[in-house]
Amino acid sequence: MKFQGVFTPTITPLDENEHVDEISFVAHINRLIDHGIHGLFLLGSSGESVALTMDQRRRAIETAVNAVNGRIPIICGVMGPSTKQVIKNIHVAQQFDVSAVAATPPYYYPSTGENDIKSFYGTIAQDSDLPVCIYNIPVMVKTEIQPETVRDLADKYGNIVAIKDSTGDWTTFMKLHAYLGHDQNFSILLGSHTMAGAAITFGADGAIISISNVDPKRAVNLYNAAKGCQIDEVDRINKELLDLGKLYSYGAQISCLKACMELIGICSDKTTSPLLPLGTSHKLELKELLSKYKLV
Repeated sequence: MKFQGVFTPTITPLDENEHVDEISFVAHINRLIDHGIHGLFLLGSSGESVALTMDQRRRAIETAVNAVNGRIPIICGVMGPSTKQVIKNIHVAQQFDVSAVAATPPYYYPSTGENDIKSFYGTIAQDSDLPVCIYNIPVMVKTEIQPETVRDLADKYGNIVAIKDSTGDWTTFMKLHAYLGHDQNFSILLGSHTMAGAAITFGADGAIISISNVDPKRAVNLYNAAKGCQIDEVDRINKELLDLGKLYSYGAQISCLKACMELIGICSDKTTSPLLPLGTSHKLELKELLSKYKLV
């Protein structure tokens, strides 16, 4: 499967007791699909994956799969602090109708070289019945995966089919594109909304960007303009997304996203403890920003 387009790394709506808010989750997913989102990325950073219990993870996957009902592909995050924990998460994901799994290198104890990384991804690729997406987000896991390592893994394991590159580094993308950009069995997906338009114009397959939780339509329009090489339109939309991206400046990223979702009317702003919601003054400023783009 070739993954293309804008995938939303969806939030996981929670109620006051931190149970998955299934009604709000379904409403959010339907809103994304109605605005043209091409796929979902479940249980990523925006989905609070590593803070959720296994029961919460199962409930989130089941709710999302039932809501999507085969309309768009789903990549499911399976991150964990060890190879065995990641494999356990893969086995849970395989119980549901997801399209692929995605994993960062194990966090807390960072890898010290490419041999660790190759061993990790080789092991999970051989153990997974689903296609595997490499998730490169060094700011969160303290390990950066080099483009040459991604190339070698894709060459060796047929079910390593994609990368979500959240380095925000143009040189990293250019190397990935040089090595794998013409591979019909591999997808390069950007994790940065600030780079997505330019990278897709140059040949990236798509983007997995958290801002599409808030403004899915504008994110899809950026993709369409980039695929059509409409440079002026890419520039215009990119400037709007850069401005809208100020929403992340009011606190923890997930708290900001969920405050936006509350203002839009999708779900409460409840996050996994100990993260706290934004204060009233910040929410008022966020409301002004969202109103500027007719999102509330």
